[in-house]
Amino acid sequence: MEILQQLSIEALSMINGKLLGDANISVEKNRFPRFRFAHSASDKAWCVYCYEQLNKHLPLSKPRYRKILDSRIKNGFTEQYYTQSLKSKVILQLKDLWYPDNHKTIPFEFLAHSFTPICLAWWYQDDGHLKIESNQVKKIILSTDGFKKTENEALIQLIRKQYGLNFSLDKQNRLILYDKPQIFYFIRLVKPYVHESMKRKVAIPPNSKEATKKRTTIYLPNVLHITRPTRDIHAILEELPYLYSKLLDEHTYKKIFTDKFPILKINKTIARPYQIELTQKHIELINVCRQITGLTVSQVVHLCAIYNV
Repeated sequence: MEILQQLSIEALSMINGKLLGDANISVEKNRFPRFRFAHSASDKAWCVYCYEQLNKHLPLSKPRYRKILDSRIKNGFTEQYYTQSLKSKVILQLKDLWYPDNHKTIPFEFLAHSFTPICLAWWYQDDGHLKIESNQVKKIILSTDGFKKTENEALIQLIRKQYGLNFSLDKQNRLILYDKPQIFYFIRLVKPYVHESMKRKVAIPPNSKEATKKRTTIYLPNVLHITRPTRDIHAILEELPYLYSKLLDEHTYKKIFTDKFPILKINKTIARPYQIELTQKHIELINVCRQITGLTVSQVVHLCAIYNV
């Protein structure tokens, strides 16, 4: 594809992230196609930021204000900032890839070249939502209802292959991520590329008080062969400082997530409960590990036990 030689992967990541989200390319008979996007007035800063970044690679007009009359809205109108491209050979190439039959269709072969965390982050800032209830992370929603179901199923496969994240489709044809540790990992992936005006979409509340009690119950699989709970689990928790340091590192965190997190799903009906007493240092380190990973207390202990296995 010629466009892969013309634009950097970073530029394509932003452009394709935008096209997965709020951007589109105009298709009008006898008129040159235009790359364009609009955001509500409350998200003006994000609109301006996208313009500033993309204008380095595509010829764009400066964001402009417009009021759109809409009788369905209480105020009778909505307010937006919008921008669109000038004539460009690159826009023609994007149009051929994203609108092969004049209808928006995800070009998966092309998208795969630039489906980076930047692409994921730009898409998420446009069409994503972090749902929080009772100060607890519940799910991530990507509003993909404008795509065909088959396209969304292919997106799910692409995300799973690239990042090991298991999204599903809800009844509204949106991509949903429910698993808490996976949500935390998703946020970790996109956060470096999230604009200040969109920080609400990566704002994870502090974890619960689950590990503040010194006397607690830890659920672990039988294969760990715990015979003297407090002594054996305290020995396992000697790995906590080392584990914490590894979780702070981006590269090792990714490897731990890929290699170890799938093992940590504890089924309490077959796991064994152990009543133990934690030290204050244990509690502090367990809580910071949980804040990074979204794991439960038992899962953090389990991760300590298997990290070097």
